[in-house]
Amino acid sequence: MVGELDSLSAVLDLIRTGEAKGRPDLQRVTGLGRGLISERVNQLLRSTIVVEGDLSASTGGRAARELELNAGGGVVLVYYAQLRHFLVGVTDLSGKVLASHHEICDFGMGPEHVLGLVEGRWHEMLAELGRSASDIWGIGVGVPAHSNFESGTFVDSPSLPANWSGYPLRRALSAKFDAPVWLETCDNVLALGALRTGVARRQSNFVYLTADLAVGCGIVSDGRVMRGAQGAAGNIGHITIGGDALCRCGRRGCLEAVAGGEALLREAEAAGRSRESRYFAERLDSGAALNIRDLAIGARQGDEISQQLVAMSGTTIGMALAATINVLNPAMVVADGCLPQLGDLFLASMREAIYRHSLPFVTRELAIVVVDQSDQTGLAGAAQMVLDEIFLPSCLAKWFETGRPTAAIHQG
Repeated sequence: MVGELDSLSAVLDLIRTGEAKGRPDLQRVTGLGRGLISERVNQLLRSTIVVEGDLSASTGGRAARELELNAGGGVVLVYYAQLRHFLVGVTDLSGKVLASHHEICDFGMGPEHVLGLVEGRWHEMLAELGRSASDIWGIGVGVPAHSNFESGTFVDSPSLPANWSGYPLRRALSAKFDAPVWLETCDNVLALGALRTGVARRQSNFVYLTADLAVGCGIVSDGRVMRGAQGAAGNIGHITIGGDALCRCGRRGCLEAVAGGEALLREAEAAGRSRESRYFAERLDSGAALNIRDLAIGARQGDEISQQLVAMSGTTIGMALAATINVLNPAMVVADGCLPQLGDLFLASMREAIYRHSLPFVTRELAIVVVDQSDQTGLAGAAQMVLDEIFLPSCLAKWFETGRPTAAIHQG
């Protein structure tokens, strides 16, 4: 049975990723015999997880129909959060986002309150799509917090209030939707989204930097997201840079506390209140709350404080990235978040610091790609996390015969 599920999972994975379009492709890629491939494909067709699509190009004989995942056979509920907002969505079984909703949120209200809002949005979207709870194949959650991937619970994290620590999210959502739930850090979800459907689709070794109000990164090594022993891999924001700036983690001199978005806004506000920056003083006098976009505008207009803050942030984050690059030797750095959108000054400062502080041969072919797609990538990554897990042999063994994954697959 184990061998059967391994080959079934391998065939399904090749079909859903598009690496194989038909039986001859499956034979060539897997090395399995024609009879075994035919048996596995027929199993998947009977289950309706896979369906036949368009006719493939003829190679001399009768053209066969291509095989494809039955993307409409179910839905995945997805949730992606940053420090001050979240995005909820519904995807099909290919990970395509069918509906989404953005909402500003105060995580200090606690997990029950926030998840109550999320659940309400999910029910609304399911109704709008003409779907019901019986169509749900899984739930994927990406949050700015460390989590235990195996148990689906939050662990101690400097990015969320203490009342989230230890919250059994998997148990809570599984009970309400009768569907399996996976929980991951938002940085890892972004990295997975980039790996499966985004700019890093053909890369197996890359770093996905999220430089926003907070700073973190997802790490992909040999095609797998690195989680670490406690699910805390990628904590680049808490590398010690130096100085006395107090970080949300309780330590001083962390990268995030010195060069993250919140740190820049604190410095900008201080410069405005002291009248050191006329630009920021005028912004404060107008009654407007400062945001990262103000820094970008100030830098373009020649405000010296804006330019100093933007350049410092780019240089400091670039130095931390250089250390990470020397250790991991990625082929690509994907830079996302509001800070890379500050403009050329930030990016030039970050790139210069990376090349100055990295080993030359490590950066010789390094690609540095800037994107502005965190929300959609986050939802896509959360869906891909669920799909990767439910189609594993160990998971297939628990639900394939019944036709739909349920919360029961986490038992035992």
